[in-house]
This record gives sequence, C-alpha cells and structure tokens, in this order.
Amino acid sequence: MEREYLQTRLDALFNGDNYLCAESVVQVIAEAGGRQSEDAIRMATGFCSGVARTCGQCGAVSGAIMGIGMFAGRSEPGGEIDHTYAMIQDFIEAFKDTYKKTNCFDLTECDFSTAEGQTKFKEENKRNDCLGYSLFAVETVLAILREHGYLPEYDDLITSQMAPCGLLCGKCGAYAGGPVQTLSAALQAELGDNFGEYAKRFEGMNPVFKQYAPFAELLDFFAHGSCSGCREKGCLFQACQVTECIRDKDADFCFQCEEFPCDHHGFPERLAVIWQKNNENMRDKGVNECFRFCKDKPRYP
Repeated sequence: MEREYLQTRLDALFNGDNYLCAESVVQVIAEAGGRQSEDAIRMATGFCSGVARTCGQCGAVSGAIMGIGMFAGRSEPGGEIDHTYAMIQDFIEAFKDTYKKTNCFDLTECDFSTAEGQTKFKEENKRNDCLGYSLFAVETVLAILREHGYLPEYDDLITSQMAPCGLLCGKCGAYAGGPVQTLSAALQAELGDNFGEYAKRFEGMNPVFKQYAPFAELLDFFAHGSCSGCREKGCLFQACQVTECIRDKDADFCFQCEEFPCDHHGFPERLAVIWQKNNENMRDKGVNECFRFCKDKPRYP
C-alpha cells in the first residue's frame, strides 16, 4: 500500500514542470516523517538535472542523501557524524547494486546543459526512468531510517497522528512536533526574550502592540506543544470518552467497533457529527487514504 502511494505521490510531484528529481525525493521523505519540507525543497533545487545541468550526481541520489540528513544529521557543533555517514553509505551501495551508477549523465545519457540533451530526455521519455530512480531512493531511505529508529513504520505513523475520532492530532495546535508547535517555537525564538519591552515602545506607533502580552502567552502555549497525541496523554477536550473506550475495545478507530455508531463518545452534537463522518470515511475509503487527504489540509478550516 505504501509503495503504491509513494509512486503516485512522486508521479504527481514530478509531473510537467512541478518539481524535479531531488526536490520530489526530499519532499516525500520529509512528508513521511511529518517534517516541513519547504526549505528542503529550495535547497534541493540546485541538485536536480545532474547538479544544475553539470552532468553531476543523480538528483534522486542527492535528494536521498539530504533526506537522511534531515532526520539523522547532526545539529550541534562537533556532533557525531559516523552514524549518518554509515546510513548514506548503505544507501549509495544499494543504489549502485541496483543501477550500477549514481551519475545523472551515466544513468540518462542526457546532457541537460544542451538543447539536444533536453530534447532527448523528452523524446525518449526518460522521465519514467527518473521516476524509477526516485521511487527506489525514497523507499530505500525510508527503510534505512526506520531500521535505525528515526522513523516509525508507516502504519504506526498514521496511528500516532490520527486520533480514534478521525481528527488529525499531528495538525492540532497543541501537538508536540507538529507544524503549529514548530512554527510557533521558531517565531518565539526569532522575537527573543526581550520583545515585550520593545512592544511597549511600539504602542505609540501602532496600538496593536498593546495586545502583545496575551499574544506572547498564547504563543508560548503553541511553542511548547503540550500534547503528544490522544493515544498518549488523552484529548485536550476533557469530555471526550473515545480514547479510553477504544483502549478498552482493543481497536484503533471507532469504526472498527461493532457498536459504532454509539452514543457514549462524550461529544456535543456538532462534534458528534464530525466524529461519525470521519469514522465512516475511514471505514469506506480506508484509514491511509483519509490520512493522506487530511495531512495537507489546515486543521481548522
């Protein structure tokens, strides 16, 4: 199931003039671990087309190396690097075992710095070959990262982020490690500890700064990520009885229970409608499909 999704996702990214090999590979790897991928995509652009049309390393290989570094690279001066290098070496070895080469020109026989090379790529439909390299790169990197404990298995990732009610914990404003927490922490760090004093000075220029103190309190809540998901600490909505009920039923989601839909979920009417609709969608379309649909949408539409 995951291979089918990865293939479809890469095909969608690497279609027309959307993204190229390195960009697509690093984006899909980032998505698999719930990471923000925008900066990674920007960094990967120059590695596409054989390192910016210089007949250099294959972009799928470059994107894969960046993907490993995204999760296993060091983040502090003097940090350990041998473990990261070993994983990258394992990937390179696997890629060479399958395709014999890692150089873009050797794999495609197209010099992208020339009009002839670009025309040959299109006329001989080399894009399909590059999709194959990209799919192999993503699958291999995900397997390596999971083997070394940097990523959960795909089904475990979904279960950790998708609540039993069908809402996506990973996008919640209280979820630790989610985009709201990550972006809020970045804003908090950028403003610094003393911005409150500056806000008072700015009040004369714009009265909106009078609201900085309550804003800073809310930002601090978002930045710290107070919840690791419904299955860990319980829902912030204290009336919810779903998590405990699911645990008693030894199920992952409400639709898997023979009593679904029931009336002992603890939700008010509006949330009960959403709860039932979410679980019916997961039952009818599959949990994986619902997760893929939800993960790119705002949590609070």
